[in-house]
Amino acid sequence: MAKNDEQHQACAACFQGYKIDGEPKGTMGELGGLAYYFAPGKSTEKAIVLGTDLFGLGVPNCKIVADWFADNTGLPVFVPDLLEGEFGSTRPLGDYIDPSKLGLEEFQEPMAAKPFLTRMRIMAGAVWSFGFKIGPRFLARHSMGHVEPIAVKFCRDLKEQKGFKSLGFVGYCFGGTLSVLLAKRDSPLDACVCFHPGGPSPTAWKNIAKPFMLVCSEEDFAFDRNKATVLPILAGLKVPVEVWDDNKGTTHGFGCRPDMAKPEVRDAFERGLERTKEWFEMQI
Repeated sequence: MAKNDEQHQACAACFQGYKIDGEPKGTMGELGGLAYYFAPGKSTEKAIVLGTDLFGLGVPNCKIVADWFADNTGLPVFVPDLLEGEFGSTRPLGDYIDPSKLGLEEFQEPMAAKPFLTRMRIMAGAVWSFGFKIGPRFLARHSMGHVEPIAVKFCRDLKEQKGFKSLGFVGYCFGGTLSVLLAKRDSPLDACVCFHPGGPSPTAWKNIAKPFMLVCSEEDFAFDRNKATVLPILAGLKVPVEVWDDNKGTTHGFGCRPDMAKPEVRDAFERGLERTKEWFEMQI
């Protein structure tokens, strides 16, 4: 597979959010040298692969979401450690990104109605937080050109070594960008769901050749600048496509790091789970 030069267009909202209540019920495993979280299901022919946000396996949300899909679809769910241990279970807890220490809580509220100077202050704080607490080399180490082949191999291994015949992929934020790339014709995936992606280029969207669902937040610094270009592309594709764009009060990240204390956000998060379940029931 040719290496792509796509990048995940991260924004400050990629590094904020809330933990979901509960404890993961699954186990860790390894396939083809890559660690993964596993939520067991009854099916031996179909499975779901979950692409995490930029916190990877370092926060429990992705595991709890995987457990929900396994419990409610009957399909086993795999969450590969696509960051290769950067925030995975084999690293000390102190190596994980701690959202509470990034100072980006204000991005959890829609920015559009805030005064101009307030928006500028928040953006300046986000630039400082990313530059000094995370570092730009993080995204360079985990470019899509590096991560996509890892994801493709993992999915192929699931089919060739585990015997699954059909695979659905649901990706959030960083994983949402990846879901666009994995929906191309030669992908081992059979259907994809993309929550609030951070890119990629129009060419990647045009290459989608698998059933595809896009879920947007009401306000999204990572995707809004591309949305007007992407929606007509999706409308012209020759495969089943659904765009879910009715998520009032939400910002980037609501699909995997929701503030459950806010009724609109909680409702959108829960509807996102149900709609993804229905999509996979129809398409894989």
